[in-house]
Amino acid sequence: MEKYIHELFNEDILMQAAVRYSMDRDSLTKIGGFENFVYGYTFEGKEYILRLTHSSHREKAMVQSELDFIEYLSSHSAAVSKPVYSFNHELVEKISIDENNYFLATAFTKAPGKHMQPSDATDELFKEWGRSIGKMHRLSKDYKPNNLTTTRPVWYEDPIFIKPEAYLPKEHQIVGEKLNSLASKLKNLPKDRDSFGLMHTDIHTGNFFIHEGKITIFDFDDSAYQYFISDIAIALFYCLLRPDSAENKIAFANHFLHHFLAGYRKENQLSDQWIALLPDFLKLRELELYVVIFRSCDMDNPGPWEQNYMNGRKERIEKDVPYLGAVWDLSPYFQKHN
Repeated sequence: MEKYIHELFNEDILMQAAVRYSMDRDSLTKIGGFENFVYGYTFEGKEYILRLTHSSHREKAMVQSELDFIEYLSSHSAAVSKPVYSFNHELVEKISIDENNYFLATAFTKAPGKHMQPSDATDELFKEWGRSIGKMHRLSKDYKPNNLTTTRPVWYEDPIFIKPEAYLPKEHQIVGEKLNSLASKLKNLPKDRDSFGLMHTDIHTGNFFIHEGKITIFDFDDSAYQYFISDIAIALFYCLLRPDSAENKIAFANHFLHHFLAGYRKENQLSDQWIALLPDFLKLRELELYVVIFRSCDMDNPGPWEQNYMNGRKERIEKDVPYLGAVWDLSPYFQKHN
């Protein structure tokens, strides 16, 4: 989140949101947010999430289209955190600052359970993760926006892919060039209902809770039209950043994908040609995240997670080292072998 947005945000904006959602200000607790201000709160004994989004990040129509998709998924029994209505019976509340600036307040039911811990990383959890994503992809095939003037973007319409060099210092421009090249290649892949649709695009362990072995997914802020294989790549991508996968990334990737696809294929099918493209979509997220970190973080004083991610990253990208560090044989996961 850009520095000027932090400077615009204040207690009055938070209070206006609290009033509109009939929440007790004293119950609001900041719980983070990378692109938005995110708070937890309670109302009538139940827990909820309040999200405040600046207009430079998402305009109102774009947030409304996000919530329309979530409501569709929820109405078809997907395990997602549902949006809730304000006191004015609105799903999105606009809080103006001046003519050109405003914040959008949205609220959601809090997912039951907790974030995934190392002890939760079991074969059954990987299967459930895959099943949950597979179900959303299956449902997405029949999704039709509900009388919306604005729909969610196609992935390559994000400024990160249009002009990545705008966010990178001169000595890092080669990363932007490689992102441009890969995005140009991937966006020309064939698009059909079995391979391409509206999806979450960011289902890592920070964006779901686990309760009694089941997953509830939240934070659809980045939802976009993208190839379904990308959601699979992103789940694996962030798992491979965990310390417990560091020693042998290929071995961990094989273990994860074996169980993840077993769950995914209970709900949805992807042809072998898409599974074979996993390394390209892993690389796409590696390059995209590199640019996002420069866009949204203070690189003179990076946090420990960002610092760890960036260590040696530029050199590996410049040398075209695969994200897994080696060529990955994916043929065992092709359905014709199963």
